[in-house]
Amino acid sequence: MRGLLAVAMLLAFGGGVHAQQIDFKRESRSGDEKLAFRWRDLDKREHTTAFTLTKAAIAQSETSFRDFTLNAMWRINEADLYDEARKFGHGTKLELVRAGDGLRWKVEASDQATADQLMQKIKERLARSEKDYLAGHLRRRVDARRIMVDFPAATQALQGPMTAVARALGATPNIADSDRARIALALAFFQEVPYAVLEDKDRRGGDFLPAAALLAQNRGDCDSKAVALAAVLRTYAPSRKLVVVTMPEHAILAADVPAESGDQTIRAQGRQYVALEAAGPALAPVGRVSPHSAKYLRDGRETEIWPLN
Repeated sequence: MRGLLAVAMLLAFGGGVHAQQIDFKRESRSGDEKLAFRWRDLDKREHTTAFTLTKAAIAQSETSFRDFTLNAMWRINEADLYDEARKFGHGTKLELVRAGDGLRWKVEASDQATADQLMQKIKERLARSEKDYLAGHLRRRVDARRIMVDFPAATQALQGPMTAVARALGATPNIADSDRARIALALAFFQEVPYAVLEDKDRRGGDFLPAAALLAQNRGDCDSKAVALAAVLRTYAPSRKLVVVTMPEHAILAADVPAESGDQTIRAQGRQYVALEAAGPALAPVGRVSPHSAKYLRDGRETEIWPLN
């Protein structure tokens, strides 16, 4: 989610067991890509998880990650606002200025009433333009200062492409017939995908790699892995409610499975959720989190909870 977490998570569990990816292979075929992972779980059992993703799904995810930048959004916003001013006419003139955190504008008109009408249209068009751009990249504006991943929309959009992953995990032998066991397997699978810092401050882009690209590139960060895991669990453990929990520099997933002794839990909307620390590289069991996460979950003041279903 943020750059400093690369160090934080590496140190998160001290001498604990780190995820072990033994092998990763990507085989390109006519219309899809076969991805095969060999890895060990917390109990040192070796698994092979293989599935195919369409080239279209991977390309769409990679394009969304690569193309999302604030500068690109502002360029589209500018074009839309100038278009709105041209359509409005009435001898008005619109001047736009790129500010550090967005766009500023000045309107010239023959009278104040006309200027006010155009100003209102500009505000409405900007809201639509920004919303459309952000939705196209699985994001939304939370408040005047923050743009974030739209966790529910992203999970829903990625559930279809992740069905193949859910089926592959479901075919894993010798897994107990319980949601907690299924969730533990899926959690460990995403923990073994190498952690990567995705944010590029110079590009002013996002740090969210959608699930198909995450798996095809075999890398991901905390919120990318949390959403990918959620998209898989929507099929693999469909009866479970899920939430993303964000905190400074980090994000985790949580599921409403029954808690066991020692589990880190979160309460939201009358439910109790058990924490899932998907980021890795530590192999954290269901209900266990890093000291970084535990600190903010204990305090609660700087955490936000985003229901997914």
